[in-house]
Amino acid sequence: MTTINTDYNSVKVTDAHVHFWDTTALTYPWLTDVPAIDKSFGLADYREATAGLPIEKMIFVQCECLPEQYRQEVEYITRLAEQDNRICGIVAYFPLEAAHAESELQSLVANPLVKGVRRLQEEPVSLYDDPAFVDSLALLRQHGLTFDLCVKAHQLPAAIHLVERQPDIRYMLDHFGKPNIKGGDFTNWKSQIKALAGNPNMHCKLSGLVTEADWQRWSIDDLRPYVETVFAYFGVNRVAFGGDWPVVTLAATYGRWFETAMKLCEGLTTVDVHRVFYQNALDFYRID
Repeated sequence: MTTINTDYNSVKVTDAHVHFWDTTALTYPWLTDVPAIDKSFGLADYREATAGLPIEKMIFVQCECLPEQYRQEVEYITRLAEQDNRICGIVAYFPLEAAHAESELQSLVANPLVKGVRRLQEEPVSLYDDPAFVDSLALLRQHGLTFDLCVKAHQLPAAIHLVERQPDIRYMLDHFGKPNIKGGDFTNWKSQIKALAGNPNMHCKLSGLVTEADWQRWSIDDLRPYVETVFAYFGVNRVAFGGDWPVVTLAATYGRWFETAMKLCEGLTTVDVHRVFYQNALDFYRID
């Protein structure tokens, strides 16, 4: 790998997409399919992975433990935040489609770290087309919360339809909508990204790209067209950097992904780099 010379002294970073999980306390069924990361990842591991990098703030994103354990996950991260005050926000799982969602959400937001909710688009039943779920998204706006959209590229039409029905929510599209970079499927993804970006409440995370490319042989040139497209449609004020650690380690070290992201943004001004790597995430999640 070619080393990218980066002056980290001039950069501050908000990592807008961090995961921590404790497999001894909570159950994460999906990890059985990715044995390389089927173990606990905590603060000490993150500090080691990001040593020497200017990470000043972190936003934790829910890790798909069993749905009934989501409160325990929030409590776990709240305890971690007491150990490392860089953790300044939590994007939690929450069952918006549940019968008692409103009262349960009031209890969840009593924790000031909770800034938003994330739900993955489920198959074969489409969560994003569930009337109870769609209607309850309005609760997020009432409580000042955001919604992280986590979809794969072929599910982007469902995300577009959801946003059309609830356009006033503040949305964050995780991982560029997981484009099939390895397969080179670009045209359909591009048109759907353009459609989503048409809503000014939609934002996008510069994260998760290397794990959508060839894990062993990806290069920066594989990623560049996707990054250029997102900046063209979203602009620099609606894109936020995320590490997607530890999932990123399936295809790269944290340091390699960070350096690659910086290189992909080398055409931006210093002010714009500050927005993408630090300020945009704080503004979106309303973190002081």
